Amino acid sequence: MTSKERVKRAIHFKNPDAVPHFLRDGRPDDILWLWPKNTPIQPWTMVKEDADPNLCVWETINAWGTKSRRFGPDGNGEAVQLPLENIESWTTFQAPPLPTKENFDTKAIQNNPEKYILCVMGGAGSLFEGAHYLRGLADWLTDFYENPEFVEQVLDMLVERTINVMDLCAELGADGVMGYDDWGIQDRPLMGMELWNEFYRPRYKKIWDHAHSKGLDVWMHSCGYTLPILKGWSEIGLNVAQLDQQQNMGLALLDHELGGKLAFWCPVDIQNMMINGTNEDIADYVKQLIHHLGRFGGGLVSMTYSTPDVIAHNPAKIKAACDAFRTFGTYL
Repeated sequence: MTSKERVKRAIHFKNPDAVPHFLRDGRPDDILWLWPKNTPIQPWTMVKEDADPNLCVWETINAWGTKSRRFGPDGNGEAVQLPLENIESWTTFQAPPLPTKENFDTKAIQNNPEKYILCVMGGAGSLFEGAHYLRGLADWLTDFYENPEFVEQVLDMLVERTINVMDLCAELGADGVMGYDDWGIQDRPLMGMELWNEFYRPRYKKIWDHAHSKGLDVWMHSCGYTLPILKGWSEIGLNVAQLDQQQNMGLALLDHELGGKLAFWCPVDIQNMMINGTNEDIADYVKQLIHHLGRFGGGLVSMTYSTPDVIAHNPAKIKAACDAFRTFGTYL
């Protein structure tokens, strides 16, 4: 069974020969995960120097015109200047150009025909984060009550862009497309489901229906407690939820509510288990991941967190997680 077949069977619950892996431990992986190259208006630049490198101030301006600031040479920073900070700016707002073939590593796609090609929809694919990075989170959440027409217009712009990028990914030969929308805080979603169902549910469904019409699977990352939204997503066509943390919801609850309905792409819980667990705890957690999420003729794809150094993950624990996924990675 090729990697492409293994992943497709896993996420569609069609009895693959093993759990597909994306572990980057020097052993074969099943997914080619492609991110488009984005050109910022201004790359990260030091604007205030200090003897302590962690107190140096760095700034960047992304392609949308959002200025972000951070202390020290690493990290994503936080937005400090927003293109739609004043709602009147919407009348003159210009979105950046959409990605093209040149933004993706097409040679990698050509050289890996046996792998599952997963393209991240840079410049699109985020209906929630994409909006509040333009407007600001507090103002965006307020706009649903005070400026609903504006909300509709911004979301429709993001939907159109996402559909265009999906068409590009299909043309490139992708098997799946991936978006990013962090919808939760630690113990609840950031929005009530009544508003979510009114504004977001029909738009996600529109773009995912389009993806499926192009033969693409849909993958979405989301952090926080997102169970109500995950249930909504599963009903309207999401194929795979990429969850870096699961313990705040609980594997048994995810199993009960979504097992066999939604596939998951998961590392060992990055917030709790990878910090507080022993190597033995981590190996046992991998068994629980496979049991709860992968016992439906599929349902689980393994991974390791992409930037473990940023969140102080111990290399020995990362190895323990990879080894456990490799050792126990058969479906029940």
